Amino acid sequence: MASQLGRYEILAELGRGSMGAVFQARDPKIGRVVAIKTIAVPGSGPGEEEQYRQRFVREAQAAGRLSHPGIVTVYDVDEDAATQTPFIVMEYIAGHPLDRLASGFPDGRLPAAKALEILQQVGEALDYAHGQGIVHRDVKPSNIIVTEEGKAKIADFGIAKLSVTDLTIPGQVMGTPSYMSPEQLSGRAIDGRSDLFSLGVIAYWLFSGEKPFTGDSVTTIAFQVAFAEPKPLTEVNPSLGADYQYVAARALAKEPARRYQTGKEFAADVQDLGSGRPPRSRLAAAEKTQLTGAGVAPVENSGDWISRMQFLPGPFRRPLAVYPALGLLLLALMAVLFSSLSSPGTKGPRAMMQLVGQHPFQTAELWVWVDSDLRYHNEITGAPRRRGSQASYFGTLSMTIPVTAGDHRIRVQVKSPENGLEQESTIEGQFPAKSNRILRANISARGMDLDWQ
Repeated sequence: MASQLGRYEILAELGRGSMGAVFQARDPKIGRVVAIKTIAVPGSGPGEEEQYRQRFVREAQAAGRLSHPGIVTVYDVDEDAATQTPFIVMEYIAGHPLDRLASGFPDGRLPAAKALEILQQVGEALDYAHGQGIVHRDVKPSNIIVTEEGKAKIADFGIAKLSVTDLTIPGQVMGTPSYMSPEQLSGRAIDGRSDLFSLGVIAYWLFSGEKPFTGDSVTTIAFQVAFAEPKPLTEVNPSLGADYQYVAARALAKEPARRYQTGKEFAADVQDLGSGRPPRSRLAAAEKTQLTGAGVAPVENSGDWISRMQFLPGPFRRPLAVYPALGLLLLALMAVLFSSLSSPGTKGPRAMMQLVGQHPFQTAELWVWVDSDLRYHNEITGAPRRRGSQASYFGTLSMTIPVTAGDHRIRVQVKSPENGLEQESTIEGQFPAKSNRILRANISARGMDLDWQ
């Protein structure tokens, strides 16, 4: 073990993992004890490794702007001169990761009051970070440190994005996807609501002692996260009431629009659970959707359907105001019709497709269609590579796209305006139910080849 990293004196090794190691250290300038995490640099060449270092520094600097009692403070980011190993210097917390803390209790469950207190603190900390435009991307029990005073602090802001995306091996997901959101697993754009899904997984685990999504392989777990509804909390732990089930189900909604929209909203509902009150967002939703004089229970999301009725001719809108019960029936029929028309190919047995490969672009746009349905569109980037005097770029592809079981036509298109290149290729594929098929795309300046692995 090195005795020093930069100016920091190493005191002890605290842990080691796939991304690097964590040390307890001392800052001799001010005599402060800190935690240092070294980062393993991936890459197939000096150019790609340098680009990764630059991104690491940017992410760590962004995390360093966060100042909240529920977030581990980032003090510094540097690189060891002797080994060229980048590292991040953080606040040292005397405490235990949440998973280790929970393992010390019967059935691996914290007392309900303590679990609610931790969930509220984490929700408030995430709300602050999201307000600063920073998404964690890897919220899980091992990244939540509980101090000796019982306060929760979120660790690894600034490197979680790198660990989950940049270090993903083509065709695989690094670590377990148990705490990832559906949109994160499918490669879609994410925001703070993805972190709240991860927090919902933690809440379910804390309340029940079980994870909501389990399996004997990464593919099985990813399939459950994307498509399966977890067993109701009240079945796993009958001592819990319907309000606990409401909070967990809302946090674990597959679609981000149906989840908690902010950490503050989640924290408020958890606080209500701790006080024995119904979650305030549940009460607000009931008040919002209740139709005066209808004489029936509120219909979930009925407000969404009411807003859609503005596109109907006047005679079809009038029953909603004059005959509330008839209006509700019309809404229900419209819901079925809208679902069948707006969600082609979303019913029936499911499967997964993983698109992996490589490309030679500094920047380009990638599109993926399943039959006629555009399922992915995003920018892809590559790192510089130098072979002799010739410079080029190299990038990798790795994304997961859910599909229905059956035969599909996959079309992949990539455009790079700066290179004047536009390439497209199609391939037929058969997807048995619950299968996971890997499609490799080899993209070069000469063309694109698609092959099933």
